[in-house]
Amino acid sequence: MDDGVIPLAEDFPPADEAAWMALVEKTLDGQAFEKRLVRQTYDGVRIDPLYTPAHAVEPLAAAPAPHAEGRWDIRARVTHPDPAAANAAALEELEGGAASLLISLDASGEAGVAIGGREDLERVLDGVFIDLATVALDAGPHSVAAAQWLLDLGEARTLKPRLALHVDPLTTLAETGVVAGGIAAATLAGAVLAERDLAQSVFLASGRAVHEAGGGEAAELGFMLSATFAYARAMIGRGRTPADAFQAIALGLAADGDYFVTLAKHRAARALWTRATRAATGEALPAVIETRSSRRMLAALDPWVNMLRLTSACFGAATGGADAVVLDAFSQPLGRPTAFARRQARNTQLVLMEESNLGRVADPAAGSWHLEALSRSLAEAGWAFMQKIEAAGGAVAALETGLVDEAVAKTRGARAVDIARRKAGLIGVSEFPDLAEAGVDLDPVDPRPFAKAAPPAPAGADTRCPPLTPWRAAEPFEALRRRANGLEPRPNAFLATLGAPADYTGRVGFARNLFAAGGIAADLGEASDYDAATAPLAVICSSDALYAEGAEAAARALKQAGARHVFLAGRPGEQEAALKAAGVDSFLFAGMDAPETLGRALDVVERR
Repeated sequence: MDDGVIPLAEDFPPADEAAWMALVEKTLDGQAFEKRLVRQTYDGVRIDPLYTPAHAVEPLAAAPAPHAEGRWDIRARVTHPDPAAANAAALEELEGGAASLLISLDASGEAGVAIGGREDLERVLDGVFIDLATVALDAGPHSVAAAQWLLDLGEARTLKPRLALHVDPLTTLAETGVVAGGIAAATLAGAVLAERDLAQSVFLASGRAVHEAGGGEAAELGFMLSATFAYARAMIGRGRTPADAFQAIALGLAADGDYFVTLAKHRAARALWTRATRAATGEALPAVIETRSSRRMLAALDPWVNMLRLTSACFGAATGGADAVVLDAFSQPLGRPTAFARRQARNTQLVLMEESNLGRVADPAAGSWHLEALSRSLAEAGWAFMQKIEAAGGAVAALETGLVDEAVAKTRGARAVDIARRKAGLIGVSEFPDLAEAGVDLDPVDPRPFAKAAPPAPAGADTRCPPLTPWRAAEPFEALRRRANGLEPRPNAFLATLGAPADYTGRVGFARNLFAAGGIAADLGEASDYDAATAPLAVICSSDALYAEGAEAAARALKQAGARHVFLAGRPGEQEAALKAAGVDSFLFAGMDAPETLGRALDVVERR
């Protein structure tokens, strides 16, 4: 029967993996396939360039279901130090499309609302219908006290409130290195609060401290699961059933710009939860995941690019099945956000939800050979890391002995090397930096007038460990830019070209981009145009063939004209000794340590 469909596929030979591999090997021209096209996560999970039926794995259990009515919980963070202004911001968030609130508490007002007691929290929630909009807490070392205040407020309401207390002393210990009064007492206090049976969740078992310190997905998932066990044991020890204990725990994850890994990590988290709850209770209980955008991925340079990073993070979290998503403002690394920045964070989620309909598909990754394999690999790696933690005595012991810190430091070090070598590029920072970037507005509020006395520390011996210090990938380049911006006039490099544009354009672009990442501008011209008064740095740019003919002469000319430091864009090869003898001081090439090289360039400028 002619259905009007033209069978185009019949005009092509059948595709198979062997034919594809033959074409790939021809393109690689003798280079190793494994080295060039196969990559790994920082935990060692393999990611292939192409997936076929040979990569098919058994799907994970507990795949995420479609969100109710296609909507996940848009959770807005409230941070203004003044409780009254925080209340206005909270109502604005809810009226503007947020479904719930995350109240960040900090008695000093520096990192959140200056709340010193129940009355301050009540002021923040004035007019908020907490029976309709979930209220979650981010109270750090004071999470038990804040949870008590919120429960008291909830009991005073006529209708049953929707509360996520987020008691999480393990994250406090991991991030700060100390829990005043001891973590056992803090965990026990949270277990006592759970007995009031008023909150949707009491504990937050989170792996975000591992993520924000530079750790990998396996460590994040493993620590999250071990924290789950620690909190469940505390509640079971108070007489709760295992099912009740697990249902009083929410999971916390981070979402970054690598949306496929973020998506797979969330699927893996659900599978780990399913395995754990089935073993503990005899049935697979539903997981509740609160995801917050990664702060380590955000940059203070060209912060507008953070909007793209946050969009990717939300995409990965939503399609991975997060129940609640908290997006930071794009200006977060620079300071307190304005209403505009908060609206952008909210609207990013609304567009993905309402216009892209991301929440309406049940597990969109299902059936993808790549994402199914990646999800399973991350789940297996996360389970293995959890077992290491439990074998060491549990999450607290693993923090105290440095087991977690050692794993995080190893991964963070590998990330830092890739960033320094620009193997992992940061748009607007190490790649395509904008020296004339537009600034962003911040809320200039001074938190000091709103500061309150912090709740008293519980009695008892403190628990201490090596802290998992938060880390941002862009920091080395941001430090260079701050250093360059402090110089007057702006540091400048001269790109001395040899030959025609076809000979030097590629390396001119490379050098200009590299120097801009360090806050150094660049001018273009022939070596005879060089003026040492305006540019103490000079860079020879051309092809390898022209370097063999004229690079040594150009280096000598630049040195004689007063260049303090002469670079050559490219690897020197067999010419290295001759080029150095002629005056070339350094070479610029892909894979070099960019911050180290740029730091030396700024040293030259500062000595001028």
